[in-house]
Formats: sequence, C-alpha cells, structure tokens
Amino acid sequence: MGVSPDRPPIPPLTSLRFFAAALVVAFHYDPDRFPRLPDFIHDWLETGYESVTFFFILSGFVLSYVYFGSDPGRTNTTLKSFFVARFGRLFPAYYLSLLIALPFFVAPNFFQEEPAPPNLLYHGLAVLFSVQSWWPEAALAWNPPAWSVSVEWFLYLTFPIIAWATRFLPGGAFLVGSYLLVALVAAFRVMVMEPLMDDEPDKWRNFALFFPLFHLPQFIFGVALGRVHLLGPRPSPALAGWMFAAGLVGLMVLFGDLEELPARIRSNAVLVILFGMLVFGAAQSGHAAYRALSFRPLVYLGTISYSMYALHQPIEFYWEWIGPRALGANLPYVLDFALYFGIVTGVSALSYRFIETPFRRRIRRWGGAKPEKTT
Repeated sequence: MGVSPDRPPIPPLTSLRFFAAALVVAFHYDPDRFPRLPDFIHDWLETGYESVTFFFILSGFVLSYVYFGSDPGRTNTTLKSFFVARFGRLFPAYYLSLLIALPFFVAPNFFQEEPAPPNLLYHGLAVLFSVQSWWPEAALAWNPPAWSVSVEWFLYLTFPIIAWATRFLPGGAFLVGSYLLVALVAAFRVMVMEPLMDDEPDKWRNFALFFPLFHLPQFIFGVALGRVHLLGPRPSPALAGWMFAAGLVGLMVLFGDLEELPARIRSNAVLVILFGMLVFGAAQSGHAAYRALSFRPLVYLGTISYSMYALHQPIEFYWEWIGPRALGANLPYVLDFALYFGIVTGVSALSYRFIETPFRRRIRRWGGAKPEKTT
C-alpha cells in the first residue's frame, strides 16, 4: 500500500489483500474438484466474485488514506501525479498477464469451426484499453479476472471528483450517504437485474455482474470509511478488535451458506457492512488481529497479491494444458492445487520484483510523480 511520508503504512490491510486474492485463485481453480471438502469450506471457496467487492472497498479506503489532505475536499497530490501513480500501479502486471494469456486468446478464433476474427479484434482492443467491463460481451475476454482491473481504472478516474465532493459533506454524513447509495444500487440489482438474469442469462449476466457503475458505490463507501479513519473519530483498540472479529465471523457465516440465502441478504447492502468492519477494524493498531496481520511473510504475500490476481488465470491456462493432470498424472486435487498455487505465488513474486516494481518506478519518473513509499 502506498503512503505519503507523514502517514505510516497499515500492514494488516496489505495482508488482507493476500487472503482475498487467494480466495479468487481457489475459486477459479474450481472448488468442485475437491469432493471431500466440508460443505461450508466449499461454499467459502465459491465466493471469488464477492471477494472482488472487498478489493473495491479496500481500494477506496486506501486512496482516501493516502491522498486526502487535511482540509476537506483537498488532496495532497496533483491530478497528473495521481493518475501516473495509479497507471503505474495497475498496468505493468496487467499487460504481463495479457502477454502470457495471448496464445489462449488468439488460438480459438482461428482453429474453431467458425472463426470470429472481428470479435478477436474488438474484444482485444477493449481489453488492451481496459474498457472491457463496459462492454458485456467482452467483459471476460482474454484474461477473465481483468474485468475488475477495468472497473478499478474507472474508479480511479472518479476519485478526484469524489474527493472534491467531500468538501460539502461532514465525514459521518458522507459515510451514511455512501451506504445509502450502496443499498439503493443493491436493491436495483436484486429487484431488476436478477429477474433479467434468470430470464435471459446470456443477454444480461455479464452486464449485471461486471458493469462498472454497479461497483462504484462500494468504492465510494470505502473512500468514506477511509476518511473517517483519517480524520476521526477512531475506535479504541479493544473496540476495533471486536469490529474486526465481528466482520470476520459475519462473513464466514454468510459465505458458508451464500447461495441458499435470499438475494437481499447476500447483496452488497450486507457485504459492505461486514467488509467495512473488517477493513476499519484491521486498520486500527493495538489489538491482536492487527499484530497477527502485521506478520512480515503475510505482508509480503499481500504485497505480491496484485500479481497473483492478475496472473493466476493465464497461469492456469498453461497448467490445464501441460500440468500434471494434462500429462496423465493422477495427483490428488489437493496436491495438484498446492503445486499450482505455489507456481502462481512464485511467478507473482518474480513479477513484483522484475516487472511491477521497476516499471512502476519508470512510469512515475516519466510522469514526474513523486516517489511513493510502499509496504
């Protein structure tokens, strides 16, 4: 997590990113491959999509902590520096993932019975310019998890406007208003979009799940939560510890039976409360969870977690093609996943060391942005 010189890093938030990214990796590996898993663990591993909501909330929280100035509505950076830094944060690993996945994106369009080169071109351009989440048909093209990077870039574009708007609202009112926006959009998705998905899933599913405007309220809520953390009031360490524990337990209970719950219960109107308690509680120092999540190996895994998220699906393409099972080795799925996850982690560490970090520095120097401290 980048921080300004007068604001120390918050290691637990970096560690939490690893757990969310690991859940997404397991989700795309397909939990149904583990026939002996207890039902509640299997259900937890099916919540990869919900974990992305956590990333959007956390992103808003971190940006407000890093960039908000001491005066409401002002930031401590220029627009140019902000966008250069954000571009450098997202796109080195993003384009590396596209390069790795390129053969699997191109080949089906030339070797299937009815090739579709126009889709290859249009979808490819959408992904290259990171706008695929706006075009439902292209949302999962090339590297499927990259849809959230497309959304994230849009959220970054809105951040200066959101920061400016905060000058007109006290911190508490901003937080309440942002939650009401989350609830309003969640109600729209439950009452309008879900019936459309049930009736015509091929037409509406990608739009309902990936369209950027549906994810903007969660980001704004994260910004509002980060503003409260930055400007106060903050809870005592004991209360923060209980908030973190309550958020964690609530998510475990919710995720343990997510598909069986009514849509209104599993909506973002509920998720943002639990994710918000998790993030806000973890950000406060002085309690056991803060100390546990500050464990350096965990923080390092959180540091490389963006590469894990960006690269894991392209790596899985190769794993399914030339991995042990593809070559006829009858490995237990737990061992197969452990090997795959180890490769994802190792490649992500290399990506962070040799791609993310140097290219981010070069982009910042090229754009004239100030150096940014990271955990």
